[in-house]
Amino acid sequence: MGLISDRNVKESTIKELEKTNSELMKQQMLINHLSEENIQEIFKLAKKNSPLFFEKFQVFFPHFVSGILKINPDLIHSELYFCALMKLDFDTKKIAQCTNNSIRAVESKKYRIRKKLNIPSEININSFLIKI
Repeated sequence: MGLISDRNVKESTIKELEKTNSELMKQQMLINHLSEENIQEIFKLAKKNSPLFFEKFQVFFPHFVSGILKINPDLIHSELYFCALMKLDFDTKKIAQCTNNSIRAVESKKYRIRKKLNIPSEININSFLIKI
């Protein structure tokens, strides 16, 4: 019985943290003077894998790319694109759908980005990027 209740507590805590993380991301977007319309536009462009997504993203988050490049100036465009999706709190499955990649390919790319940015494995990469 103890293992099941421990697992339920952990799952509940994870759900609460994910909800808090999502709320913080929305607050940050609003702080950056993004209206709900702007937010929806960015999400729509990302989901369609539109070439306009990254340009719009940089307009709404002007310091993000430079902030990441300060950590590692060797990141390539596709890695910056993935970082933008992760900043929007897209999970691996959603990134795979948006970029027409396999889940395994996205996991590999996230792993390489994590290594390039020196993000410890115990830190959620999306949470790390949301703070930038």
